[in-house]
Amino acid sequence: MTNQRRRKFLKSSAGIVSGLTLSSCAPESRVAEVANEAAAVVDSATLEAVGKLVLPKTALGDNGVTRVVSEFKSWLEGFEPVAEQNHPYLWTDEILYGPPNPAPQWSSQLQGLDIEAQKRHGKPFRDLSAADQRYILGNQMPRDQKAELPYAGDAPHVAIGLLSYFYRTSEANDLAYGAAIEKQTCRGLETGPDEPGPLTATGD
Repeated sequence: MTNQRRRKFLKSSAGIVSGLTLSSCAPESRVAEVANEAAAVVDSATLEAVGKLVLPKTALGDNGVTRVVSEFKSWLEGFEPVAEQNHPYLWTDEILYGPPNPAPQWSSQLQGLDIEAQKRHGKPFRDLSAADQRYILGNQMPRDQKAELPYAGDAPHVAIGLLSYFYRTSEANDLAYGAAIEKQTCRGLETGPDEPGPLTATGD
């Protein structure tokens, strides 16, 4: 996917162990097909429950969280594994590639949340109280996670991937500053002297 290929904040190596195995001679269409199949197995209900825990629900509202989770899943379904990155011409002639598809590992992590929920409480993760969900999610988060958020595709856990995806959007930037900056939108040179306008309501 061209946009994925051109994003300057992609890292040059992946920290995710992928369960996706592809033949080195597989055509690109088959690579995309297998990637989409892997993304399709991500449990939307459990993912949305995770989203309600980690995303800024007060600012987004329930509908906003649902929308961001849906956009995240669409991004994941279009993820190009090991995509060629922008070439750093100034200091190397090496071609750099992005991470493999994180969907298999993230799907397994969502299943893990459900399995622990069933063992502890006898019901799915999505049906637990927020306190019980936070406890289980905390149990399964990596212990050595750095303070800064990685590129979403490099995230070691789906909850971190969702956060990383959201906090690199124009919407998150606008919420942080409390103004409609729209940093990823071309507003034209004529708007340069103007201060960003106020945010419109995004909640329910």
